[in-house]
Amino acid sequence: MSVTNERLVGDILIDHGVISPLELDEALQRQRLTGDMLGRVLVKMGLCDEQAIVEALGVQFGMERVDISKLKVSEDTLRKITPDIARFYSVVPVREENGSLVVAMADPLNIGILDDIRQIVGEPVRGAISNHHDVAAFIKENYSYEADSVHETLQALIARVGDSALTPEEMGQQEIIGDVDNLVLLAQEPEVIKIVNLVLLEAVQKRASDIHFETYEEDFRIRIRVDGVLLEIVSPPRTLSLALISRVKIMCNMDISERRLPQDQRIEIKVGDSLIDIRVATLPTLFGENIVMRLLDRTAVKIDLDKLGFAPQVLKPIKTIIHRPNGIFLVTGPTSSGKTTTLYACLTELNQVGVKIITTEDPVELQIDRIVQVQVKEDIGLTFAACLRSILRQDPDIVMVGEIRDLETAQIAVEASLTGHLVLSTIHTNSAPETITRLLDMDLEPFLITASLSAVLAQRLVRVVCRHCHEIYAPDKDEMNFLGLPRSWRDDPNLRFARPKGCPACDYTGYMGRVGLFELLVVDEKVCDLILNRAMAHDIRKHARRHQGMLTLREAGLIKCVQHVTTPEEVLQHTDHYED
Repeated sequence: MSVTNERLVGDILIDHGVISPLELDEALQRQRLTGDMLGRVLVKMGLCDEQAIVEALGVQFGMERVDISKLKVSEDTLRKITPDIARFYSVVPVREENGSLVVAMADPLNIGILDDIRQIVGEPVRGAISNHHDVAAFIKENYSYEADSVHETLQALIARVGDSALTPEEMGQQEIIGDVDNLVLLAQEPEVIKIVNLVLLEAVQKRASDIHFETYEEDFRIRIRVDGVLLEIVSPPRTLSLALISRVKIMCNMDISERRLPQDQRIEIKVGDSLIDIRVATLPTLFGENIVMRLLDRTAVKIDLDKLGFAPQVLKPIKTIIHRPNGIFLVTGPTSSGKTTTLYACLTELNQVGVKIITTEDPVELQIDRIVQVQVKEDIGLTFAACLRSILRQDPDIVMVGEIRDLETAQIAVEASLTGHLVLSTIHTNSAPETITRLLDMDLEPFLITASLSAVLAQRLVRVVCRHCHEIYAPDKDEMNFLGLPRSWRDDPNLRFARPKGCPACDYTGYMGRVGLFELLVVDEKVCDLILNRAMAHDIRKHARRHQGMLTLREAGLIKCVQHVTTPEEVLQHTDHYED
């Protein structure tokens, strides 16, 4: 799409009375710092809404404004775009005119949409300006929708193209693989675009956190991770692997010809009404490239500390600790246990006008307004330790370090704490008490730990039983003994647990969503004595349970079982049992 009006978006907004010249100058300065699009900068600054940007872009690109709420579109025109394409791109066909299909767009910021649709429908396409509300309402009214329609459409499309001319035997030959132009043409085939779009659409609808494109010697499969569990959604023919992976790489602005080295990229796309951040990583394997796409739905992220599922006896001390002027607060757990979300929630709680917060992360998973965030780049020497040294010269009040991996980073974090800064970070250990052992194993001096560490929060994520189909049952004695339930629980005749069953709402998995289990260790005087004496994690845990009322992750999980939130199987899978 070419710009037909030489006037800039900022000038158009000034002419329309939306912003002032002074506000435009301020936005342009911020744009130079962030590299973001001017329209998004203006919206983030609160100077105008998204619809004003949409209309200004419409003027710049010479796109007409249409009110689709008052239009009647013929059935022939409607059939030009399938329901899944309409939902994925938030577009609707309006009319055919002069040999072109006119489509109303909710987001003209993404000018690549028209190119994709042009490839899919096989005819010239012209854009028109609408808005998200009207487009969504039109799609809902004019396109029938079933919960399984996307999956069924995807399966049918895979079956249809499996033996088509799109996948000849020569696709695997060297001359095709080595020719970048052929790869680009292959990735722009309408069927290939549709398959990738449908995979993304199904992943978003099923709340997936990751999409896996996996190439094997004999087959190729696509899986999504939902609530921490991988589910296979489709197995395209092996001969389609090159085309589908090339399509993903083109979407992510990767080097399509490079298949010998891993690549990483980050993009932002809009799928329907959801704004999705995608981190894409390729990996050369024995039989071809694999791709993992990590999805972060900005519209669904919960960063409110009060809404993360903390029990009151855990939430209250956490709030007390993070409002202290200094100290170190660590969150520990395995990958994908929600550590970063917890830290972001803490930062949101602390993000006030009079407080300066700086983070160093790898990667920056979510951008938070009025917080300075730094992306670690280890390949050029910008490590956590190097970032942290520079951050301390920027006069921060609060510092978040993405992860403490080594002694150098731990020592600088301690130094920051001792010089009057609050430091938030993560570390990889199995439990809160074992974090002390890990810090000692790094050769961090015990007196530095006791002088700086305020608390450690261990956490896990377990699946929540589907509230539409779960069954309530009374556990037998063998199960209660195996779970190690307290005698008071075992003697309770009203004790009941929930178990999964499966229904359309949960895609027949029996689970929907995840909830956190938390174990909080506060570093009090007795814990300080234990650290100075290099006590074992067992001794620290024993003190915290008896004198602080600390619940282990297993105990927190069993409480969720009694509350019919999750199941014993989930708790046993994700937590360990410790004897006193």
